[in-house]
Amino acid sequence: MRYAAIIPGYNVEESIGKVVKRTLPFVNESIVIDDGSMDNTAKEAKKHGAKVISLETNTGKANALRAGIQECEDFDAVVFLDGDLQHCPEEIPKLFEEVNNGADLCIGSRFYGDYSNMPLGNRITNTIISRLISGFSGHRLTDVQSGFRAFDSEKLSQLELKAERYSIEHIMVLEAAKKKMRIKEVPISCMYGCETSNIKAVSDTLRVTYDVARFILR
Repeated sequence: MRYAAIIPGYNVEESIGKVVKRTLPFVNESIVIDDGSMDNTAKEAKKHGAKVISLETNTGKANALRAGIQECEDFDAVVFLDGDLQHCPEEIPKLFEEVNNGADLCIGSRFYGDYSNMPLGNRITNTIISRLISGFSGHRLTDVQSGFRAFDSEKLSQLELKAERYSIEHIMVLEAAKKKMRIKEVPISCMYGCETSNIKAVSDTLRVTYDVARFILR
């Protein structure tokens, strides 16, 4: 089995090297998508052994992930994780194990363990959206907003992923469910530090709501 990691990053020069270094033992290639960063994100990623795709301007997480997916045709499975160290790369094998055992999509859920350090607003919105998408998808899911997930590459290539910014994680689940793919969750660590989030609370929530509603109505 050949594995790849897709790591989107925007102004994460302080953490991206550590993410790449800790990811490489579990994959054949780490692909960092530098989403128009204004710092040394690309330089640090290359220095630590990643293949880097640099986007000229910051266009959002959805576009960055799509750019990374285009580079994964030669791999059997792909893992997505963020470049700000909110995910623990040492937990990658958990996700790949589920894919190897027949899951098409495996989501790392922070809600199976101690998530007390997750900001309250994140907990509330994630719980509400996860319950809504669970109802529409027919799968009981606890953490649809998790960016830490693994996908069978062949099945991933079948998705259109028509979404913007952070909506892509929700649309990925809905589209996989619509195509009768097998979706699993595994416990992962809940890691929050002093890093600055790039999420825009109001506009991104509205964008997610719009993209999810459009997908369901379509």
